[in-house]
Amino acid sequence: MAKSRNTPAGGIALSPYKSLELEKPAEYQLEGLEIGVTSSCNFRCNYCCAYKRNDGESLAAPEIIRLLEELPDLKRVRLSGGEVTMQYADTLAVVAYCGSRGIQTQLNTNGSLLTPKRIGELEKAGLNAIHISFNYLTAESFAAYYQLPLRFYDRIQDNIRACSETGFHTVLETLLFKGTMNSLNEIHDRVYELGARIHEIQNSIVMPHTGWQGILEERELKEAIHGLIARRREGMSLFFTCIDRFAERLDFKEGPHVHLTHCIEGKTQLHLHGNGDIIISELCHPVVIGNVYRDLSLRTVYQNRPKPLSDFLNKLPCPAYDSLYSE
Repeated sequence: MAKSRNTPAGGIALSPYKSLELEKPAEYQLEGLEIGVTSSCNFRCNYCCAYKRNDGESLAAPEIIRLLEELPDLKRVRLSGGEVTMQYADTLAVVAYCGSRGIQTQLNTNGSLLTPKRIGELEKAGLNAIHISFNYLTAESFAAYYQLPLRFYDRIQDNIRACSETGFHTVLETLLFKGTMNSLNEIHDRVYELGARIHEIQNSIVMPHTGWQGILEERELKEAIHGLIARRREGMSLFFTCIDRFAERLDFKEGPHVHLTHCIEGKTQLHLHGNGDIIISELCHPVVIGNVYRDLSLRTVYQNRPKPLSDFLNKLPCPAYDSLYSE
């Protein structure tokens, strides 16, 4: 297999986009914005936490760019959905705009609607990172879980290989839950074989707003994390998400190419939905703090904190911690 262009000969490149998650927020200010370009999705993942998925709301590129122009200090933009590539032309235009301003961009996609042409266009537009979920090792297990045709699996793998040969970083995320814990090491090997050199492990948490309950017990989580760290392939970077509050209880320690991401949701990053709603976090705290078309300015949101945001920052609830340690 050809060497991934995501990995320079001298060692592992640390994605500038991902590196923004490695420092614990020292102060609360808007540095990152996740934008739900479209709520529409061609998948039906039962762990999905998308806010009002398939409600028909979307944002066109000129409107997104207008809102971003009001935020001169923004450092990063995550484009998501639904499935963001269902509105591909707008996505490409926003990536190009952000690139012209030096704003780091990441695309969160299921990878099914990418093509070699689109991947090349995204690279040329200046995309910094692409983020694709990868949880299963066979087309049969993938199709059974997601209730999709078998052909999707090979298509997604081909697109991952193509992304791994570009100048942007390819991040494959595995959700760590009952369905993946026993195959996590083998999934890591496949991530390596597909050419990606950044493997993100998302600790599953209870999400009452979706009904998702697929979390691990502390012992299972600890075994899976330490097993994977021991297994880490040469040339790979591991990022662990949603364990920062209790990393010490898991005996987790950062090391060379093993990283702990700090929760930035609500602290330095907010989420914009297609109808103008601003929410604290799709994943763990989908609370609306205002609407950019009615009562909220993103430029001053942390100076004039709406009560839901102020309450969140005062309490800093952590469903990952509560899932394991609440009485």
